[in-house]
Amino acid sequence: MKSILQVRIEPHQFRKRDIIGGDPALDFVNTVTGRDQSPRDWLDSYPRLLEWAAFVHLLPKRVLRALAEKAQKEPAAAAIALVRAKVLREALFELVTRIISRRAPTKSSLALLREHWIAGIKAHELRFGGGRVLVDLRNDAFDFDLIASTVAYRMVQQVLPLPMDRLRICQGPNCSWVFIDSSKAGRRRWCDMTVCGNAAKSRRFYARSRQPRSAQRPQHPAKMRTQTILRPGR
Repeated sequence: MKSILQVRIEPHQFRKRDIIGGDPALDFVNTVTGRDQSPRDWLDSYPRLLEWAAFVHLLPKRVLRALAEKAQKEPAAAAIALVRAKVLREALFELVTRIISRRAPTKSSLALLREHWIAGIKAHELRFGGGRVLVDLRNDAFDFDLIASTVAYRMVQQVLPLPMDRLRICQGPNCSWVFIDSSKAGRRRWCDMTVCGNAAKSRRFYARSRQPRSAQRPQHPAKMRTQTILRPGR
């Protein structure tokens, strides 16, 4: 039976070590951490969402400034857009984790992704420059939902075309971050070896240290036989 955990919303200053997904779309999913034990939601406000978008370079600075000014004038509308972005975030987490476990995504998660993806497409335009056809944001695309639609756009255009066997979920406790395994061997297990990886090593070391000495260092069979033979003669 799937348990429901209470999510704590808390302020957070984003740091480099928070960006491990391999694409901003996955890093957006990871703005909730500890989903398996003590979930914490780092998006406590729309301005925080803008901070995250700036930190991962999701949108140009001019666009983020325009959205920040608009949010100051329309805080209620910005707050509603934040809720919509979080609904998308949970749908993306469900979609990615189902793909990782080789299960089909739900129709509802695909429908919501499609809705935001189409909005992301509409927010872009094609133009010709430098001898190439370029994709760029429209000048009138400064909508509160632009961050969510851009995340969806990247998920469809950048993440889902990748080999799905390279999508991972961190095996460390109180984490559950998702990421793209770009390692050569394709055996990455942790979001960050220096965080969850080292913690796992410490737990294994502690578990071994609590075992009886005989269980920690099994003796060579020949020595064990010799000791067995010699004991009765003492």
